[in-house]
Amino acid sequence: MATPDAIVSVTAVSRVYGRKIAVDRADLTLARGRILGLLGASGSGKSTLLRTIAGLEGIDAGSIAIDGQVVSIPGRSVPPEARRVGMVFQDFALFPHLTVAQNVGFGLKGYPDRQAKVITLLDRVRLSDRSAAFPHTLSGGEQQRVALARALARDPAVILLDEPFSSLDGSLRAEVRDDLVQALRDSGTSAIVVTHDAEDAMIMADDLTLMDAGRVIQTGTPQDLYTQPTSVAAARLLGPLNLIEAQVRQGVAMSILGRVATHLSDGPAWIGIRPTDLAPSDQGSGTSARVTSVGYAGAYSAVKVVVGLQHLLLHTHTSRLAVGETLLIDVPADRLLPLPRS
Repeated sequence: MATPDAIVSVTAVSRVYGRKIAVDRADLTLARGRILGLLGASGSGKSTLLRTIAGLEGIDAGSIAIDGQVVSIPGRSVPPEARRVGMVFQDFALFPHLTVAQNVGFGLKGYPDRQAKVITLLDRVRLSDRSAAFPHTLSGGEQQRVALARALARDPAVILLDEPFSSLDGSLRAEVRDDLVQALRDSGTSAIVVTHDAEDAMIMADDLTLMDAGRVIQTGTPQDLYTQPTSVAAARLLGPLNLIEAQVRQGVAMSILGRVATHLSDGPAWIGIRPTDLAPSDQGSGTSARVTSVGYAGAYSAVKVVVGLQHLLLHTHTSRLAVGETLLIDVPADRLLPLPRS
C-alpha cells in the first residue's frame, strides 16, 4: 500500500518470461522529491523493474502506483504516455534529424508558450547556447542533458533513468553525473536511477534499493547499506569485501580478525571487512600478516596479505611494502561486519 509521501509504490511485483522469473515479488518506494538508486549486477532484474514502472512492460503479480494512482496490476496497465513518467534511456534516443531545441520540444506540440518552455529547460541544463545544434555535434554529456531536458518537458511526476552513465568514462562520467544530479535537484523532480555502479548509486541517491536475482534484498540510505549490510550479496554490491570464516556463539561472532557482537544465530557465519578498513599498523601492535602481492593503483596500493590461512586485500596509501614482508595490520572492531553464511 502507498505511503502518503510516496510518488512511486511498487508492491510485491513479479515479472515472468516463460520459466524465467525476471522480477520476484519486488517492493520499492520512491518518496516525493527524492532520488532513489536501484543497484544490482547485470541480470538482477533492475532494468525490467524500471520498465514495469514506465509501463513498457506488464506485470504478472502485485501492483504499481504512481502519485496515488494504480497504473499496473496483472492484466491491466495504464499506457506509458498517461503515467506522467519521463524516461532517459542508455543511448539517450535523441532524434538525429532534429536540433537540440526541437528534441526538447518534441513532446510539447500544442503546448502554450512552447518556445519559452524549451528555453527554460535548456537554461536549466546549461545548454541554451547549443539550441540550434544537432545531436551528432554534441558530446556524450551534452546529449545526456538534452535527453534529461526532454524528459522534464512535460512536468513528469517521476523521471526514470536506465544506466545513464554506461557510455561515459573517467572524469567525464563524474562531471556528467554531478551535472545530472544538480539538474534533478533544481527541478525538484523525483527520480529512480538504475545502475550497476556502486559509486554512482551512493553519490547520486538519497535512498538505495539493492537487487539480486530478481529480488529486492535490502533498502535504506547509502550510508546504512554500506555500513550495515544484511547479506554477503548486499555487501558486495556496494564495493570490494574480504570474507572471513567465523563462528557465532551467544551473540558474538569470532574469527581470526577478532570478535564482534551480532544478532545472528549460533553457528557458522562470515565476518566481512572492506579493503579500505584494513591498514598497516604504525603503533607496534595489530594482527600479523604476510604480503603476497602489491599493486599500484594511483590513489592507493592494492596489497594482498595472508593472515593464518586467510587471504585478505588492503587498499592503503602505504607504498613501501614488498612481497614476502611481514607486517602488522590494524583491524578496527567497529568495521567488522557479521553476515549470515547462507
